[in-house]
Amino acid sequence: ENTMKQLVKLFSIVFCAMAMYACGNDDEPGKSALQDQFIDVDNSEYTEGSLPVGETSMLQAATFDEAALPGGTSYLTLNSYEELDYVNIGVQGESGYLKVKLDAPSTAQGRATTTGIYTYTVLVLLSQNLSSSFTLEFTTVNKQGEVSTKFTSKTNYIEAGTGDLQVNLRFSNEKDVDLYVVEPNGNVIYYGQPFPYYSDEYQIINDWLESDDYEHEPDIERGEIGLDIDSNAGCYIDGTNSENIFFKTNCMQKGTYQVWVNMYANCDPSIATNYTVRVTYKGIAVTPKSGNNPTSGVFPAGTPDNEIDDELTGATKIMEFTINEGIEPGRSAAVTAKKHLLKKEFNMLFAN
Repeated sequence: ENTMKQLVKLFSIVFCAMAMYACGNDDEPGKSALQDQFIDVDNSEYTEGSLPVGETSMLQAATFDEAALPGGTSYLTLNSYEELDYVNIGVQGESGYLKVKLDAPSTAQGRATTTGIYTYTVLVLLSQNLSSSFTLEFTTVNKQGEVSTKFTSKTNYIEAGTGDLQVNLRFSNEKDVDLYVVEPNGNVIYYGQPFPYYSDEYQIINDWLESDDYEHEPDIERGEIGLDIDSNAGCYIDGTNSENIFFKTNCMQKGTYQVWVNMYANCDPSIATNYTVRVTYKGIAVTPKSGNNPTSGVFPAGTPDNEIDDELTGATKIMEFTINEGIEPGRSAAVTAKKHLLKKEFNMLFAN
């Protein structure tokens, strides 16, 4: 009897220890350090070990976006002399790599150009845990199974907020493309009003607009919440080519959000501009009511400037999604007549 009790006690100790370990493990199940800390590609296959490297020359050129924002996206573009089957992507100094099949339409699209060069574009998802610059390394595999020599591309880490809800816009060249998020109560977050409706910053601005002391602007630090990255504003090129809006739990509304993009200033009308919007809530890609996530599109060459404020006239609606927790959007964000008259002052506050 004592022996049986001892066995039961021993089993209980082991079981509890295993349970405590399982509950205390912070790593996401099935996710490698490469994917958790640096990069991922939808529908890719993670493989342990060193990146395969061969001796075959296949690529005419290859580019990867230099700016890397946590929770954002980047484009890997491959120009090849022949049709490719896979690309292997890793990070210098990190174990393992991602095997991406290039003919899978959800991960990459390939086409033969008039010059006989095959162009492939791979959408790379940057981890929200990204905290430093890194060097991307990759090789390609042709239809005969031959592996190319290794290519490398250095990135430049750009600090950006992720919060509990993050909406990120990435575009492919140096233009002024704007991101808009419409909150459930109608408040529009954009370059001219960068803060969520229920944030402290919004309330300070609201009080200032309702006051008669317009000469003394409120002291607000941009970047703590809301729109913290506004790239290439007015064609003053910074090369980041991204916009980013994030929310924290204490100022998030419950309900349906809308995401829009707009070509505010086409700094080089001779070329088209690809863009991608990615929305993440508590570390997981949201499932939109309409549209896809991530979703990609293109502003064709010659797209005219559309210098709008928050009215969204001529902007492109990307998606709608619903958050089922947060503050009830009881107050309407409709612009009062007084605020409308003061819009010039309101926008000037964030012009720089």
